[in-house]
Amino acid sequence: MDDQLLSEPPTASAAALARQRGLGEWTGRTYATNQGWRYRKWQGWRLYVYAGGVIVTAPDGYEAAYDWGTTRVLQYRRSVNGALRDARYTLIDPSGNAVNIGPGMRGMLNKEKQRLGITSMVNGAPFSYPGDWGDPIERGITRAQLPGVVERIQRGGTVEFGPYKADRNGLASKKRTATWAEIDQIRVYDGMARFWASDNRTLVDSQFTHDIPNVNLFLNLCHYLKGRPEPLGQDGIVF
Repeated sequence: MDDQLLSEPPTASAAALARQRGLGEWTGRTYATNQGWRYRKWQGWRLYVYAGGVIVTAPDGYEAAYDWGTTRVLQYRRSVNGALRDARYTLIDPSGNAVNIGPGMRGMLNKEKQRLGITSMVNGAPFSYPGDWGDPIERGITRAQLPGVVERIQRGGTVEFGPYKADRNGLASKKRTATWAEIDQIRVYDGMARFWASDNRTLVDSQFTHDIPNVNLFLNLCHYLKGRPEPLGQDGIVF
């Protein structure tokens, strides 16, 4: 894919959808797939990145908008010999409409879709350069949603992130709970979120990050509630 394609402007219908959904300005970044024969079925798919979200389109007329303030994302990353092999992202809107984008495969059982509230799913294109568009999706969601999530917890609410529930007292998994004071380390290791005490005991259950909706938002929230609200990386993203 050449530089001209990366700056290809949104179509008129995509731009209209972006205005309707309040996504703000197009960032100047458009993504497609590789141009080889293996990707012929995906020719014409586009991923347009806006300041406030993304739009996914296909030649058959499919168009979907996902804004940072309401979208949930599941990310499935797999490396082989240190190189990123799969980077599949599932975007879910508030109505349960979902699309899979990015290279690689991630199977999802019907019971998992039901648990996530997914009512329809489109298997979209393996857009190139997933690191370039995947990280902005994570950062955009975290920046937009973290303040509201923190406010909800400060008012005494509980927020659920797939297998975890967080409130102002601590973190709970299916079988175990821990207070924020008990949790000494919060890390992602071997594709799993792990929570350790100061003596290296595992506290709440470890879970694969690809099973945690909005995992970067979740990890940033955990660090904040631990009393570490300072930036945790680029734009405040844990990883």
